[in-house]
Amino acid sequence: MSSEPRYPHEDLEYGETLEVAPGIFWLKMPLPFALDHINLYLIEDGEGWTVVDTGWNGDDVKAHWVDVIKRFGDRPVKRAIVTHFHPDHLGLAGWLREEYGTALWMTYGEWLQAHLAWTQDVTHDVEGWMQFFRKNGIDEHSVDAYRAGVGNFGRWTTPVPPRVRRIWHNGEFEIGGRKWQVIVGGGHSPEHASLYCPELKVLISGDQVLPRITTNISVWFAEPEGDPLRHFVESFDRFRHLPGECFVLPSHNRPFYGLLERLDYLRDHHRERLDIARDFCTEPRTALELIPVLFKRELDNHQIAFAMGEALSHLHYLVTEGTLVRMEDEADGLIRYRRAGG
Repeated sequence: MSSEPRYPHEDLEYGETLEVAPGIFWLKMPLPFALDHINLYLIEDGEGWTVVDTGWNGDDVKAHWVDVIKRFGDRPVKRAIVTHFHPDHLGLAGWLREEYGTALWMTYGEWLQAHLAWTQDVTHDVEGWMQFFRKNGIDEHSVDAYRAGVGNFGRWTTPVPPRVRRIWHNGEFEIGGRKWQVIVGGGHSPEHASLYCPELKVLISGDQVLPRITTNISVWFAEPEGDPLRHFVESFDRFRHLPGECFVLPSHNRPFYGLLERLDYLRDHHRERLDIARDFCTEPRTALELIPVLFKRELDNHQIAFAMGEALSHLHYLVTEGTLVRMEDEADGLIRYRRAGG
């Protein structure tokens, strides 16, 4: 069996929709980054719609939403199930609530994280991030450049709805008369929710399983010794019971077949990168020094933050398994990693 994902559909234009399973429509929306799009999904739900994820807070995205809703006969958008709190997924949940009365459904941890992000405090304190970056090797010039370019969560999203309908792992509910199950994974975000319909053998995977790119797994400054990559890889077991012919609707790239093969690839991919990180740390290394070893392409200031988090996630995995040790240098205050026993 091929390890390559199998794509039954060609790509869409922004704002274009395609019915990819009975009563399920794929909608592609723009993003203002190198990763320039997100996939949203509309599911027929009686006289209206349930949507999965909402898109970025941009005027072009709102215009596409208005056009799509009109195109489908102004049927009510009853609820938005948001996979996780990141702005490309949650961004227009507040706008949909105000414009269309759309109820918000999320895991509780993601909803709380969204409110923390909106305050720009605790987990989203910019100066806290800057200090974290400094301790892991980033120089002041790069810190200043990142600070200047970092966005405000409140600009990227409309106000986070103050009420939520909680969903949870293994929870079930109906959409349009069909049963859907919630699969909660970790690593990319605290309580990321994917949705599976046994009748249709369809998985809406969000960012937890993507067919072409790898999901960003980052250590956050608020959990400076966290091990998110371990959470991510261990989450794979929550998808292994799904059938091999499951049709996967991801948040980025195209819908695909080959879920189990993709999980195997992602496991092996991260193991290879862990081996690279381990071999690089024969002498004490900062996370910043590991970035060009893991990422061969040139990175802008926005991408450096993700790369730093990704490098740390691999280093922390190796610390947890006892392969590396983490040290804070009293002379310069930097955190470095080296092979255990070295």
